[in-house]
Order: sequence, then C-alpha cells, then structure tokens
Amino acid sequence: MLLRFRVANHASLRDEQELSLVALDEHADLAVRSPIDEDVSVLPAAAIYGGNASGKSNLLQALRFMATAVEDSHQRWRPGAVIRRNSFRFDDESRERPSEFSADIAIDGVHYEYGFSLDDTAIRSEWLYSFSRQQRRVRRVLFERSGPEGKSIHFGDYLKGRKKAISELVRPNSLYLSAAAANNHPQLTEIYRWFERQIIYIDAGEPQFFLPLTLHEMAEHDREGVLSLLNYADFGITDVRHEQRPVDEEVRARFIAFVRAMDPDQVPDEDAVIHDDPKVDFVHNVQGCEYTLPLEYESSGTRGWFALLGPVVRALARGGLLVVDELNAFLHPLLVGELVQLFQDPRFNRRGAQILFNTHDVSLLSPLTKARLRRDQIWLTDRDPDGATELHPLTRYRVRDGLDSVFRGYLLGRYRGVPVFDDSVLREALARHNGPHADVAQQQNSEAKAGESSRAETLSHLL
Repeated sequence: MLLRFRVANHASLRDEQELSLVALDEHADLAVRSPIDEDVSVLPAAAIYGGNASGKSNLLQALRFMATAVEDSHQRWRPGAVIRRNSFRFDDESRERPSEFSADIAIDGVHYEYGFSLDDTAIRSEWLYSFSRQQRRVRRVLFERSGPEGKSIHFGDYLKGRKKAISELVRPNSLYLSAAAANNHPQLTEIYRWFERQIIYIDAGEPQFFLPLTLHEMAEHDREGVLSLLNYADFGITDVRHEQRPVDEEVRARFIAFVRAMDPDQVPDEDAVIHDDPKVDFVHNVQGCEYTLPLEYESSGTRGWFALLGPVVRALARGGLLVVDELNAFLHPLLVGELVQLFQDPRFNRRGAQILFNTHDVSLLSPLTKARLRRDQIWLTDRDPDGATELHPLTRYRVRDGLDSVFRGYLLGRYRGVPVFDDSVLREALARHNGPHADVAQQQNSEAKAGESSRAETLSHLL
C-alpha cells in the first residue's frame, strides 16, 4: 500500500509537497488496513480538490512519472539521452534545479522509503530505506546513491545479493533500482514490481486509452466481475462482445516503417501481429428483445464507466493503487460515489486496494452520499501568486466529524481550494462593450456590487 508520496520541482509543484494516506482518525466502517503494524492504519481512498489549473493533475502525474522512471529508465531510456522531466517553469532557478520524488510503501508487512532526484541529464541521488517493525523510527539503509552524476553508491548491511556488479551497469540517466530488477536482484525486484504492477494510472477524460485494460481483464481474468458492475450501473446492458482485428498488410508495413524511423530499438518482429482498434458491441435487452449497439454509439458516460471497470476490478481483486485523474469525467455523481464506495467497503476491498483521485464532485463531501469522504481523506490544492501549487490537508482546519458541514464549508471557500473570481474584470469588459453607455454600465455594476453580500448570505443559507 502507498503510505506517503512527496514531490518537489515537478510541473507546478515547485516546493516539496507531501500527500499522506495514513489515517489520522478511527474508521470502523471503512476498509482501513494496518499493513505495517497495529499502530499505523492506511486509508483505502483519498481525494484531491481544487480549482482548475491549481495543480491537482500535476500531483497525480508526478506519481506516474516516478513509476515510469522506475520501470523504464534502465531499459528504455537511451544512453546519454535527455531526461524528459517537467520542472517548474516560472522561474529560472527551478528550471535548473533537480526534481525529487519519494514514496513510502508497505510490502509484505515491511515499510520502505524509496526516492530519487534528477535533472535533465542524470540521476543526482537515489535512496532506499526500510524500517524495523520493532523500532519503526529506526531507519535501515539498503543503498544510497550520490556524488557527481550519482556515481557513488553506498550499500547497507541489510541489502543482500549482488550489489557492486550491478552498480557497474548503471548509467548516469538510469536508476539503480531499475538496473537491479533488470538483472534479477531478488530483494530489489520486489520493490521495482510495486511501481511496475501495483500502480494503475488512468485519465478518466480519455477512456479510449485505458479501454484495452478492461477488455484484457474480461478476456483473461474476470469477465463476470466486469459485467456485474456494468449491469449494476443500470445502463440496460446485458453483455459485451468484442474481438481483436489485425490490420491489413499495407497499414502494417506503413506502421513498421514509421516506428523504424522514430525509434529503431522498438521495431516489432517481422511475424508480430499488429491489431487495429478492437470491435466492441454492447447487448441491450429491451422489452424482452436483444439489440446490439457498437461502442461508438453509446453515451460518453457508458463508455467512460465501462473503460474504468477493468482497472477497478483488477485493483480490488489483486490489491493495487488506482490513480484516477478527473474521476468525475462523464459520470453521474451517484455513480462516482458507488465506485469510491467499492474501495471504502470492507466487504469488497479485502486486499488493501486503494484509489487516489482528483475531482470536482462535491457530493462526496456530503453526509448524504454513501461514499462520504472523511476529513483525513480530503486534500486541497491552491496556486500562489508565483504560480506554484500548495497541497494541504483538510485536517489543517477544525472540522468536527458529524457536526461541521464540509460540503458547505468547501463551497464557501472556508478551506480554500476553490476558484476565486475577479468580478472587476467582467465589469471592465462590460464597460468597454457598452462604449457610450458606460455610465449606465457603471450604475449597473454599482448595483451588482451592492448585491454581492446579500447573494453570499443567500448561498450560505441554502447550503
């Protein structure tokens, strides 16, 4: 399970920001687990709220970048190639400064902290620690990497197996953890696989990109589980039929030529089968009769929900971290609540699955929804005048569970993390638009300003 994630100098996250999934309160009705010991409980779900362009997506993409670097740096990043990081761009100092990523994770009852820093050309530092169950505050060094271009690697006594031989294979722009896994180091491969297999990242606004995960889950693992959740959403769909379609030889030849020109190392084998987009049909039962509709004829909500089901079923069945950018995209708020509740409910989440997502769906903050988020599950983002993102937990504020309305407080801006509108911009635009009638516009604007306080009071009363 993911315990904490820290990042600095990635996109709008200029200064170090930390997200924690460690529970601060007692949650008897949630699928909270203690993967390290009884004193540390970890949440099954956490949500990030904030205005548009406040950095919500950047936080999730930073976690994705970290996992991708672990998975690809040794075998897919080319020697001497520029590292395609995304540093903070609104000041020259940050553009040159290294970016840093760190995650605390629990694997088979052991707490690990793994992290690294890098710039455009090399890994500048890398570290892996573990913590004793008996003495959680005692940090044990497995390895530490530092020095110019990260060439110096110190190994602790707790790291067994081949170590120095692997260090000779590490390039300036590759991670030691990635090189160790590529060379079958048993202890470090376990850490590598957490990043490779346990994290499932999806952008809910682009369902076509993760639809193959759902089709694969149906074909290879749990067809009935996907269909059950599809039927549960009351779309009137009773079955899904799909087939892979190989492309014709002319298209295949053009594709291979394109790949060869762009990246010769990734050219498919001559006998490899290249598939076109799969053909997917949904079977509807209407008044006792079956009708078939192709995927493209279904609504955006249906396509989005169906594409989500594969990753959801996979995470719940095997345990994993589902990271969803814009969870509310295309989905009704009640449907979003049902999905989150699958992770919250101990009856369905038996393997420590987690969902981390950002959203604008405020219904999850209301006590009226089944999947109401508690105060230690809610994080908020704001953008400061320099364009940098600040991430802060709702627990920073005084919120009495069951007494204070988080839903109301959030919409009123009590916890920040909401858009701030500058009405003067609209007033100036209206005055310019009216031209000769600007005096009329000015009078209307004065009346509008006078009514702002009363509107705020009305909104407060309604909430």
